[in-house]
Amino acid sequence: MSDPARPTYQRRPATALGATLLLQIVAAALFSATAVVAPALPPELGLDESGLGIFGALTFAGAMFGTSVAAFLLTRHGPVRLIQAGVLLSGLALAVLFAGIPALALMAAVFIGIGYGPNAPGGSYLLSRHTHPARRSLIFSIKQSGVPAGGALVGILIPLVEAEHGWQAAVSVIIGIGFLTVVVAQPWRSRLDLDVIASAPARVPMRLADVIPIAVVRGHPMLVRIALMSFTYGAGQMILGTFLVIFLAEQAAMSLVAAGAAFSAMQISSFSIRMIAGWLNDRLGQSRLILASFGIVTAVSVTILATVDADTPYWLVLVLAVFCGAGAAGWNGVYLAEVARQVPEEQIASATAATVFFTYFGLVVGPAAFSLLLAFSGYTLAFGGLAVLVLIGGLIILIPPRAASAA
Repeated sequence: MSDPARPTYQRRPATALGATLLLQIVAAALFSATAVVAPALPPELGLDESGLGIFGALTFAGAMFGTSVAAFLLTRHGPVRLIQAGVLLSGLALAVLFAGIPALALMAAVFIGIGYGPNAPGGSYLLSRHTHPARRSLIFSIKQSGVPAGGALVGILIPLVEAEHGWQAAVSVIIGIGFLTVVVAQPWRSRLDLDVIASAPARVPMRLADVIPIAVVRGHPMLVRIALMSFTYGAGQMILGTFLVIFLAEQAAMSLVAAGAAFSAMQISSFSIRMIAGWLNDRLGQSRLILASFGIVTAVSVTILATVDADTPYWLVLVLAVFCGAGAAGWNGVYLAEVARQVPEEQIASATAATVFFTYFGLVVGPAAFSLLLAFSGYTLAFGGLAVLVLIGGLIILIPPRAASAA
């Protein structure tokens, strides 16, 4: 478990939260930009519905390995520096879209994901060092609220700029915000990174086990449960984010505006519940029970969602969207705080990277598996399969660990 004793370095909780939150928002904006601008991209780029699915899978695959590599390099270069480098890499990779070459666009997807990778281990390591353990769940959840905030940023900016100046200008604005943020974050590096680098252990060569960090999870009974839960929850989060709008448009005969409003309600709900769940967990100290509740809420919500049709009242659709967002995308902050609670401070980055590796794997395979079920049997069975999956994830986290105290 992490030691809550007073550290030998000066804690800077506001600086750490401000730095990680800003960088998280901008990194998420760069990560999400292609999906938002895709309808305006030229057809020869190949990023239609099927091409965008491949692009997204490659992006998350890159993030899987970017997270692991960043955790290994964290104490050598500092978490702020690695996140800055990731933002720069994502921005440069996004600019590759200007070339208009499909193969380069798919290659860029991998590097956008790699650039996003440092946020989870870097953010968790910084916040764990500078935040008292009694407030970690709330602080981690506030930082994770930067993910939907970044998505909202591109969702507002890109359509506005694209309508007046074209897709190249819209993408350039997001890239410019990323590069500007790297400069703005530079003063924080001296306050947050230097003591990390000064206390770094002796350098060792990177091994395959550092890139595919399964051993870190396997050696800790509770991390196994957290990783499996995050795989199922990550799959559920990505499935709803990918298919909700098209499901409502097809099955409930909704306009794109009405379906988009339901999608926005889901995002706002996830943004709000992350902070509420973090605050609640700090007060109750029942992290496993709270994490399990997200799976239960998601399972019930998607089961009811599968029954939606053209006769369903719109207010009920909005309520279901709110519950789907709360269950499927509200768990991230409590989850990362629980990972940090389970291990000593020096292992937080590697443990975070290891469990997030499983989360991203769920984000990659979840939509593909849902698509297969959809093709063979329709939305009822597909959403039923999703309900069973997240319910299993919730039950897994409730299993009492043999070598760790109950949360």
